[in-house]
Amino acid sequence: MGKKYKTMIDKFGHIVIPKKIRNSLGLSPNIEIEIEEDADTIVINPKSEEPLIVNKEGVLVIKGELTESAEDFLERNRTNRIKNILKDFH
Repeated sequence: MGKKYKTMIDKFGHIVIPKKIRNSLGLSPNIEIEIEEDADTIVINPKSEEPLIVNKEGVLVIKGELTESAEDFLERNRTNRIKNILKDFH
């Protein structure tokens, strides 16, 4: 079983899917989803013609939208990797 997140159903019956989940699954506005009821459980699945993760020449590629510029993402990622490497030397 994956991570659990809490959210609320508003007075209109809307459920907000937490941003971490939307980002990790590449969910964007107006994407079609399937909702399945099974006993006392609700399962929500993205309805997509294309898989969210594809194998391109041996590299797994996530098909989603960036939530920040590619430059900002790469810089933040690079900075975090450098910090992790340097903390091993202290």
